[in-house]
Amino acid sequence: MSDVIEQYFRCGSCRHFEVAFTDSMNRTMGQCFTKPRHATGAAHDYACQEYLLDRDRLVPGATVPPDAELSPRERKRRDILSQARERAMADNRRGNRRPRQPRQFDEETPRERITEIPLGLQEGDMDRDELKGLLSEVIDEALGLSSPPMAPRFRGGKVIVQPANPELQAKEIDIDVLFRKITSIRDKLRVLEQKLNNQERLEVDEKAQMQGYITAAYGSLTTFNFLFRDREDSFSSKG
Repeated sequence: MSDVIEQYFRCGSCRHFEVAFTDSMNRTMGQCFTKPRHATGAAHDYACQEYLLDRDRLVPGATVPPDAELSPRERKRRDILSQARERAMADNRRGNRRPRQPRQFDEETPRERITEIPLGLQEGDMDRDELKGLLSEVIDEALGLSSPPMAPRFRGGKVIVQPANPELQAKEIDIDVLFRKITSIRDKLRVLEQKLNNQERLEVDEKAQMQGYITAAYGSLTTFNFLFRDREDSFSSKG
């Protein structure tokens, strides 16, 4: 049985919310384990862009969007990428038109300075933090540090570690948390591999030896390949 029941997009119905206590006014209080430095909040507080629905904590019959399994940040990023693809397709359809001739400048004509980045978005579509987050995700993807999607059947699930002694309490871990830690290890291994390949002070045999350790680490992590939705995101024993 769930320890708290709340409406959609409230902290109490989010997977990241961990119940701590009930105050004197009988309000459920807790902390968000994705933001451990934040002060204790109430279950009925409105959630943030990292909100992930926990259906076991949702008020029965509550209205939820069809893509409720996505966080608001993921939903907005999907919409922005969809708009970008549509604009690219429209540009491709117009590709047979006469190309625009570049403007000619003489030495006395001042060049225009670009002061804004035209993203094709209306004013108010995203704030400064959301733009920084999107740019960060684009850079991460270029470096191979993007967050891969998890297999849908495991979303919202738990990993239960049961001690051999049945009298001891089992440990439960949200699969979402485990998946983020695994992909974090993968990303750090990729960065380490890039730094190793760019290291000029090491001899060839030393690089090969260290590369072997990294490849072995990849091989050990292939156990968790079933969590990845896309095969190309999973681990390979070949590095």
